[in-house]
Amino acid sequence: MAAALAIQAASTGPDHRSFLRQHHQMSSPATSLSHSPASSSSSSSSSVSFSTAPTPNTTAASLLRSASISSSSRGPPGRDGVSCDACLFRKSRCAMNELVNKCYSCDFHRQDCTFTLANSALSASGAASPPARKRKLDELVEAESNNKRHSIDLQSSAKDMVPPPPVSGGTSLASPRLSFQSSQHIGLTTEIEPVLFEHIPLDTNDESSLSSTHKIRRFAEDGTFMRIMNPNAKETPTISLDAIETLVAPYGSTLVDKFFEKIHPVFPVLMEDSFRQAYRTRRGLSPLLLAAVYTLTLKYLEFEPAARSARKPEVKRMEDTAMKLLTESLPHADITTIQAGMLIMQRSSLNTSSLNGQIVTAAFELGLHQDCFNWKIPLAERGLRRRMAWALHTQDKWCSLVHGRPSHMSAANWTVRDLVDEDFIGAFSTKPHDESAGQKDRDLGHGVRLFCQHVSLTAILAEILDTFYTLRAAEQFSAAGNNKTRYILEKAKPVQIRLKDWFARLPASMKMDSPSSGSEILFDEVTEESASNGALHVAYFATEITLHRCIIRSLNNTTADNYLSHICRSAAKTRLISAMDFVNRLRPAHLQAFWPGSSRTNFALIGSFGTLLLATAPTKEEAEFYRQRLAEYRWTLSVSVKNAQFLKHAIESLDLSTMLAQNVPEKPGIEELMAGVVAAAGKNNRSRRRPDPSTPRAAGGGGNGGGAIDLTLDTTGLFTGEGATSSVVSGLASPATSPSNVDEMSDDDGNAGEDY
Repeated sequence: MAAALAIQAASTGPDHRSFLRQHHQMSSPATSLSHSPASSSSSSSSSVSFSTAPTPNTTAASLLRSASISSSSRGPPGRDGVSCDACLFRKSRCAMNELVNKCYSCDFHRQDCTFTLANSALSASGAASPPARKRKLDELVEAESNNKRHSIDLQSSAKDMVPPPPVSGGTSLASPRLSFQSSQHIGLTTEIEPVLFEHIPLDTNDESSLSSTHKIRRFAEDGTFMRIMNPNAKETPTISLDAIETLVAPYGSTLVDKFFEKIHPVFPVLMEDSFRQAYRTRRGLSPLLLAAVYTLTLKYLEFEPAARSARKPEVKRMEDTAMKLLTESLPHADITTIQAGMLIMQRSSLNTSSLNGQIVTAAFELGLHQDCFNWKIPLAERGLRRRMAWALHTQDKWCSLVHGRPSHMSAANWTVRDLVDEDFIGAFSTKPHDESAGQKDRDLGHGVRLFCQHVSLTAILAEILDTFYTLRAAEQFSAAGNNKTRYILEKAKPVQIRLKDWFARLPASMKMDSPSSGSEILFDEVTEESASNGALHVAYFATEITLHRCIIRSLNNTTADNYLSHICRSAAKTRLISAMDFVNRLRPAHLQAFWPGSSRTNFALIGSFGTLLLATAPTKEEAEFYRQRLAEYRWTLSVSVKNAQFLKHAIESLDLSTMLAQNVPEKPGIEELMAGVVAAAGKNNRSRRRPDPSTPRAAGGGGNGGGAIDLTLDTTGLFTGEGATSSVVSGLASPATSPSNVDEMSDDDGNAGEDY
């Protein structure tokens, strides 16, 4: 039995070396462990000799001691430490959950987790002892209660994992062990009839065992049930924490600090204190989540002076590692899978429509699309669920825009309430971790507001996508015939007002233009708060452009007259120039801040909108104007790309669009177009002058005189009436007379989201 225990211990992972270290130091004070690469290699060699037959003086304790310092690459992955008695009895994998001082299997079966066999081997202290006999689980639980995993050291470690209480409200925070881990939401149409759950007996935890592999738990009185899966059914990660740390060494702690400084304040899908404590102790930390954090923060090493001369981690290798772990975890997703998936999706190179669909589907398994206001879970867990739900909703809608795919989340199956202050309890640290904690604390409130504003902007984007960019909407527009443009404008009016109101209500700390103080001054004086505002404003311009694209595409000679085309194209031009000038004024601090995964496409949409206006321009002069502005915009992107590598995608997209625009036929000059329009108007007027014998003449009107009046209406009433000029013929005010100055088109004035 001692040899069997030793072999089992040799297959354990590195996560609970500290548990064995406490016992080793008691029996042999000279024993020490090292986590350096050198020690790992040396321990690997010792593990080879370990498999040979032991000498008479070799005991189980010495074997366990040598196994505890073995490399994590040996044996089947996922063993967190010495197996408990129950797992030995069942011959199953034993994975430690330090948050409850039990292995996952014992926690699932609601039984004590004891280490009688392992402790008896450790207490041998060098003397040969006969192997202990296997004992029944009931005997182990009753007779060896003093060997339970409730030691003082482990209790203190578990208490450290619980976040400190909040500043207000007096409500204790939830443990990082969340109640919906490894669970599946039971829908209304499955083969299991929900009505039957109303009559099943439930224990004090509102649970009832259905089989040896899973049980059911009631989360709310309204009939919300979830199937709690046996944790042993989930496969262990093929890549360990040590392997991930090796990929980024020696920058691991630096990257974690950068994550909670740059990304987490504006994308709070984690619990900071819980993650930091798990990172320090290496207990309860998901390799997938750690890989996702590293993948998203590696870019900040480029701006660290200390990292410029040292070897930098391979970004592609870290991305591949994170994607491999995510693929393994998605079939049995838990809370960390969704968190890691959303973080990985913020990496623009990994932001794909298929990956978004998998993450959203996995979130449905956890019931994130349902509101949890009446669920029997801690307050901090409710807040985490809502933050994750709205972050995922935002990601899904922008992914739909970026990839031109239908959204996976619909309003009919979405009941999550709006975010409130209490939803951010436990999201951020309540104690400083570095010298800049004072500045960091001041930034947290701004980050929360910025996150909420992004969520509310996404709701407007979702309405635009549902109203103008669905197959059903395309059929309705086509059925409108010649009234297509006016029908679209009628639907666009309330959305445009809503978007304009959203911008007007932005807090002062999030506005990047101020007519009274001068916009350039605000751009020059960049703070930590204002640096993170850039992504929100570019998203706002992308939302406006998405609305205008549908309108511009509908314009033609049959759906809109020249004056209506002029109004629509002038509003579109104002939005385009405002967006281009905004990008031109972004400073390196803005570009080095956190940008969501959809941002690179938002920059590309500005250039794409410019090529749309170029391709549909009715005159050569107007087309040349847009061609010059697109060239200026490309130069701005090329200068900014050194601080934001994701802008390479926008440059490539602009080059492709410009190349395709070369196939558009050359436009006529404005003089030529005016002459053609006047000639066509005169021809129509001559046809009107032919009197109809059956129609009496108007009193006081002669044939020629009436014709002259009609000609005046046709040639001047449309082009020069209501204060318009001859430039209206082009469908857009000429470049010389159109306002392109930033001060004249500031988003803070009444022109933001210009009315049609």
